Amino acid sequence: MDMDVLQLLFFAGLAVFLGVRLYMLLGKPSGRTHEEHMREERERARAAGREPRPADPHAEPAPAAAPAGPAFSGPAAAGLTAIAGQDPSFDPDMFAKGARQAYDMIVQAYAAGDKEALETLLSEKVMKAWGASIDARAEAGQTLVTEIERLKKAEIVEASLNDNRARVKVAFSAEIASETRDADGAVIEGDINTLKTVEEVWSFERDVTSRNPNWRLAGVRAA
Repeated sequence: MDMDVLQLLFFAGLAVFLGVRLYMLLGKPSGRTHEEHMREERERARAAGREPRPADPHAEPAPAAAPAGPAFSGPAAAGLTAIAGQDPSFDPDMFAKGARQAYDMIVQAYAAGDKEALETLLSEKVMKAWGASIDARAEAGQTLVTEIERLKKAEIVEASLNDNRARVKVAFSAEIASETRDADGAVIEGDINTLKTVEEVWSFERDVTSRNPNWRLAGVRAA
């Protein structure tokens, strides 16, 4: 698969970014100024035989509307709010949907030994460890076959922002079948016909000051 396509798919981050930029361009009023609008209102009022009611100079000013902002809930709310405060394009719902796609892509790329694909999806530390595992498997003449039957859950359970480093942890629960075969094709571990429930927490990270919208897998632990 072309790497540009992988980057676009991963968390749909670029799509969100472009969507925000589009809103900035299209969501703002254009054309008439405020003064021109008020003048047209006065002219329409005079044509209808009425004058616009002048503002009461003694009236108390209307309270300012509270600024709109993200309202998140759950155990990760504080962290999500902090991240959204630094990255307006961040959307937890889209992140969770993208995480589901990323899970499948990463698991399949690791099984296939596709280090080129993994380099765009993993942090340097994780890539080093997983790359070594892929190399050892290749040197032994082994192949790994993995099938994801069903991804039952992808839920954000924790989020934080330290300096410019945003981290979001996602709890996954998946039904997976896998087996490892030797150079002759004999199964030496696992069983592709047996499903197992795998529950893990994946940590994704991103520098919110970076123009690159992609998040990278920075850690995996058992749930």
